[in-house]
Amino acid sequence: MAVQGEDEDHWTDFSLGIGGFAEVGVVTTPVSDKRRVRVRVPPGKLIPIVFLPGIMGSNLRLSRARQALLKRQDNIAWRPDDTGDVLGRRNDSPAQRQMRLDPDEVEVDRYEVTDNGPAGYDATGDATVSSDKRHANVPDKLGPVSKLLIDDPKADPDHPLAANKQSFSAAQKARARGWSEVMFSAYGDVIKHMESRLNDMLQGQGAQVKVSSWWANSEDRQAMVGRAPSSFGAQEGPALSEADLMKIGNCWYPVHAFGYNWLRSNGEEARSLAPKIDKLVQTYNDNGFDCPGVILVTHSMGGILARALIHPDYGNIKDKVLGIVHGVMPTTGAAAAYKRMRAGFEGGGFLDIVANIIQGLLGDDGEKVTAVLANAQGGLELLPAAAYGTQWLHVQDQEGNFLARLPQGDAVEEIYTQGAGKWWRLINPEWIDPAGQAGKPKDEGGKTDKQIGPEATGRRVINAMKFANAIESTFHERTYAHYGNDPKQLAWNEVSWRVVDGDAAKAGDPANWTLVPGERGDNKKGLLKVRGNYGTELILKLQPPHAAADGTVPVERSASKVKATLRFVQRGYDHQNSYRNPDANASTLYGIVRIANEFDPAWWDKKD
Repeated sequence: MAVQGEDEDHWTDFSLGIGGFAEVGVVTTPVSDKRRVRVRVPPGKLIPIVFLPGIMGSNLRLSRARQALLKRQDNIAWRPDDTGDVLGRRNDSPAQRQMRLDPDEVEVDRYEVTDNGPAGYDATGDATVSSDKRHANVPDKLGPVSKLLIDDPKADPDHPLAANKQSFSAAQKARARGWSEVMFSAYGDVIKHMESRLNDMLQGQGAQVKVSSWWANSEDRQAMVGRAPSSFGAQEGPALSEADLMKIGNCWYPVHAFGYNWLRSNGEEARSLAPKIDKLVQTYNDNGFDCPGVILVTHSMGGILARALIHPDYGNIKDKVLGIVHGVMPTTGAAAAYKRMRAGFEGGGFLDIVANIIQGLLGDDGEKVTAVLANAQGGLELLPAAAYGTQWLHVQDQEGNFLARLPQGDAVEEIYTQGAGKWWRLINPEWIDPAGQAGKPKDEGGKTDKQIGPEATGRRVINAMKFANAIESTFHERTYAHYGNDPKQLAWNEVSWRVVDGDAAKAGDPANWTLVPGERGDNKKGLLKVRGNYGTELILKLQPPHAAADGTVPVERSASKVKATLRFVQRGYDHQNSYRNPDANASTLYGIVRIANEFDPAWWDKKD
């Protein structure tokens, strides 16, 4: 690329406009300036990167009706980047959580649009709050991220055509691409990293084109070319080469983020999201690009959604997905889901702000969590499915000897849908409807027996496991995955209830123990009192996790069961913050480059 001096021509690049068009802003110069303004022709090829966040990673807003019922000035249902809202919600009761996070009364808080139309939702919440203000988790000072994502030049206000020019900032363009739909504090780093690096593969013009210095600088330990994948978690696999980058570098890779209603079934959300991805691809093609499809990058439950998107019974858009990079996916579920519905979310200590936010918003005890997840199939789909295996729920005596191991066969029948009399059951029926929606009129937030109550939750659990089993073997043939296996980030591979007081031998078979009524029997945080034979009372305590992982998804029973071309097993991060880790980001870029290279050679050989 030539150095621009006083006598050099002025070179400028196209960027990507807010509507998906290639555009360039050219500033007129004085007659005395004899330099030519040269514009580099953009590539004809374009592959969008679509980021899918994990559960609780998408911002949600309330319907107009629910906002009015709750007498809220705003329609925020879930926005963890908003510190003020987070602090105001920490002490919400189970009933308040249930009403605020009702899957039937929320939608994704999208930028300037609503999925369900103006009759039911306000795109900006309070009419006085603009979309830019409420989507300020992507800050106004974002500035240029890549050559595709820059601030538009502002026209001279005195120019006669100034009024005809709309000017958008990089932040506004990022919001329009969905970046503000997701928890930017957790995902912003990787989204910006992908946008910046993937659109800076090549430098120079014509015969002088070469791989950019960030990718190929031999003195930079983070440069990807020639860097062994073993340095960021793989056991095998070739390093990226300059030829890999030269093959795919003359292509644009705009990064989009798609939030989704994580309270609903991933199957339902796949059916809803598939047309949006299809439209994204079609829009770029209509705007003059050659766009064959997207590459999906996922976090946690976003990986479950991605697999539903390519499944023929749900999203059915495998022909639009070139490949998938999965991050910390609960491939077959996670025993932590059982633990949290019984005893609440874990905090993360003083320094783990994200974990503490989630604990405060979703609940630090089982009643608060159950009030939300018992009524939300999306969360139930993270329970251990059939592929997770059996005997993951243990009962132990004081010495750690096993008294029982469940399930022996089907967890749905043996654990999830057990009635109130079974102390090891997943659901306490008294925690399902603290807001009393059952029996209330619809205009007061009421629901029918088919929608809420023990029977409705039981059907939801059964359907959740049917969905999980349906996608059990669904993986894209071009899949790359990374996950944590860190002894400092323990997770529940199995969940153990241990007798910590009382004579377990005298109490007899754990299947016959009964829970003492009320909070004396269950303190909602993992401490139970039960009665066995001869009225023997025992105190059981839910044991802490002991398997190296990422704090949430166990390796042996879940994360490692992903079917991938290459898997990166890593350390140094907890589940929610995985994409703030350089190794996770390196494996993500590696997977994207490999997927692009493995895509149809004939398409790459076509001339723009």
